[in-house]
Amino acid sequence: MIYRLVRGRARRVRPGARKEVLFVGDEEVGHDVLTDPADPKLDYITRLAVQATGADIGGISLMFQSQIWLPSRIGIQDCILPRTGSFCHSALEEGVDWFEIDDASRDVRFADNPLVSQAPHYRHYAGVALKGESEHLLGTLWVMSRTPRRLDVAQAAQLRLMARIVVDMLELRYCDAVTGMFNRAVFLHHLQRMLDERPGATLSVGMVDLIGFRQVNDLFRRETGDRILRLMGKRLEDWADGALLGHLGADQFAFALVSPPHEHDACMRRLCAAIDQPFEVEQDCMHTLNARIGIRRQQAPCEESAGGLLDAADIAATAIRQQQGVSVVHEYDAALMARARLRYELREAIRGAPRFGRLEVHYQPQVDVAHGRLIGLEALVRWRHPAYGMVGPGMFVPQAESSGRIFELDIHVLELVCRDLMDWRARGLSVPPVALNFSRASLMHSQVFARLAEVLEATGVPGDLLEFEVTESQLLDSPTLLHQRISALRALGVRVAVDDFGTGYSNLDALTSFPFDRLKADRRFVHGVASDARTAGVFALIQGIAAVFDAELLCEGLEDEADLSWLAERGVHCVQGWYFSRAQPAPAIEQVLRRFQEAQAAPLSVPEMRALLA
Repeated sequence: MIYRLVRGRARRVRPGARKEVLFVGDEEVGHDVLTDPADPKLDYITRLAVQATGADIGGISLMFQSQIWLPSRIGIQDCILPRTGSFCHSALEEGVDWFEIDDASRDVRFADNPLVSQAPHYRHYAGVALKGESEHLLGTLWVMSRTPRRLDVAQAAQLRLMARIVVDMLELRYCDAVTGMFNRAVFLHHLQRMLDERPGATLSVGMVDLIGFRQVNDLFRRETGDRILRLMGKRLEDWADGALLGHLGADQFAFALVSPPHEHDACMRRLCAAIDQPFEVEQDCMHTLNARIGIRRQQAPCEESAGGLLDAADIAATAIRQQQGVSVVHEYDAALMARARLRYELREAIRGAPRFGRLEVHYQPQVDVAHGRLIGLEALVRWRHPAYGMVGPGMFVPQAESSGRIFELDIHVLELVCRDLMDWRARGLSVPPVALNFSRASLMHSQVFARLAEVLEATGVPGDLLEFEVTESQLLDSPTLLHQRISALRALGVRVAVDDFGTGYSNLDALTSFPFDRLKADRRFVHGVASDARTAGVFALIQGIAAVFDAELLCEGLEDEADLSWLAERGVHCVQGWYFSRAQPAPAIEQVLRRFQEAQAAPLSVPEMRALLA
């Protein structure tokens, strides 16, 4: 028979009935308990405990601040109970492994407990303390009966054995394996309860993202990294008494606490000071980790869910760019809210949701002025947004990178480009190679080759019609692994260009082992080259490097006729820029391709090419 507590009395409910609100006395203390599905393994152990001891009801109780949470129970409905006056609280307060009460109705500590004082009047209680390896998991496996009694030796032994099994199961499900702290699911569950049950309180929800932790693992072994994570968890516990804490995995922790607004800044300073203390990674070897700390403050109750608040804190943390050897706190504000909205809309636009507009590709022509022909197109993504109009990549590509969706975006652009190439070829047009900007994250993605092969096969586009641009700065970041990736791309017939050359820290050793077809001089070394001696000197170095590597040199950002003449006098003929054409949408480029195809009987002059590209 199943009972629930309703306004001070226990009522029988039909099996399978769903509890909505729980009351003790006249105080509402809970709504739906756990947001994730019940664990049948825990319920099975609880049922065995009830049967093995001949009890009437039983459960698993876990302590959380002023409440007791029952993730498994037999005979009573899902509930959260007050910690004060509970059997579980007394058992843990006394610090004993075994806690048994023969007749609770005769014990002043429990005589007013609703399970005892109200029908059906449970009187016997027996519980085994649940204590994990860390101090985060505290509770009891318990059984209760309506008849006063004591368990015999065999029944007590069985309950103790089951308790050891329960501890292992609870730690696997609810606790992080390294630190023993609450995992993400349990953290969000308790955060939601804090939002629901503390009206008027201002909650600070935070994400702590450790900087440089991966290097600690690499340099000092994983065992050292795990020890540091446990120490960091302990520092967070010592920092704010009563805070809800969780370890979300790897280098991320989360917290939630109620603090008066005038104390918030001081509280955050104490947090940074606690994190920034050095760790001893080896004997006489100290190492300091700093953190990006994102904060979302919200008054309870609120419409935003616990998961939404934590995501907002995460966005605030990732917005922190500059680290100066200390931890930095950044609070989620209106600008970040707009950025988060933009991330969501971009994700939906990539997925094809029409109400968020569509992504489209514009193409900027590349020409060879010496031979009078069109030699390529550079693909530049645009977002036709229903509210903002045509949005340039500078507004949304960084959001895709910071939110981990850059691979989706790059592949989507690749698909759009290949569809355009397929359509132009189907109309009998001769098309030049199209250059695409692919981020380093996309080039290093485990699925990049499989997705590229899928797109090429689906559209029938040969690999030599695509050119992937790799920025100069990317060459210096894990060059060996990146070079392996680029070599694999070239094996598919894809061309490779080094983009924005001259803007980074040129590394000729990296270029020596890096197979590429084209070197693209950045616009800052092209625009004004005819009138600025310093720019001209740097350009001469870039031209010499291209000659050494026998690579085609393409100049970006050409806007002035004088610069074009200067370049031509020095044998540089491949250019791209507004002097010839801005980036144009696919239908306009189709007309450009048609006009060039009809006019290719002889090399075109510069004025003729400009006219065809207009």
